[in-house]
Amino acid sequence: MSFSANPSQGAPMIHSEYLKAAQDAVAHVKSKVRYRGLNTAGGWIRHPDEVPGKFVARISSKIMGASRSAAYGGSFDAELYIDEVAKLGLESGTGNCSELSAIAFLYLKAKGIAPIEYFGVLRGAWNHAFVVLNRDASVPITDFATWSYQAVVCDPLYDRAADAGHLATWYSRMFPIKETDMWYRLDPA
Repeated sequence: MSFSANPSQGAPMIHSEYLKAAQDAVAHVKSKVRYRGLNTAGGWIRHPDEVPGKFVARISSKIMGASRSAAYGGSFDAELYIDEVAKLGLESGTGNCSELSAIAFLYLKAKGIAPIEYFGVLRGAWNHAFVVLNRDASVPITDFATWSYQAVVCDPLYDRAADAGHLATWYSRMFPIKETDMWYRLDPA
């Protein structure tokens, strides 16, 4: 099992502390991003009187993102992607799973929580991003049944923080998990 030092106590973190950190990350994202999940029905149903503001924020986000991507022009760099997508979500006040998960990832990083991983699961017409805490790196990603036992998932798009095993019921179409689904890992210092 991989454990990191608890930043506040210097002791190894236990599962419930990782779960609490994931819950705190979801709350942080909710406090920082006004319009969340605009590619889901729930994102539009919540506060229908804000639909015009949601459109403006999302269009602004798309324009900023396209401009930044064009200016960068380099090859894919997962760490830079996470930083830039988080900035985009915070600056525009809107985000879908990529932006929200990037904000959560950077929040956890700033709190000294590790190991953490940014997942970007691409399955044709269905894509999703989320953060996993405390996954044992010695277990292959493809062995979900083993690594999910101690890991925690943080999915701010749907306000979820739970044992990683829930991924199998929440998002069954992403299985089997592939090595390429984990884009970036931050290990304990």
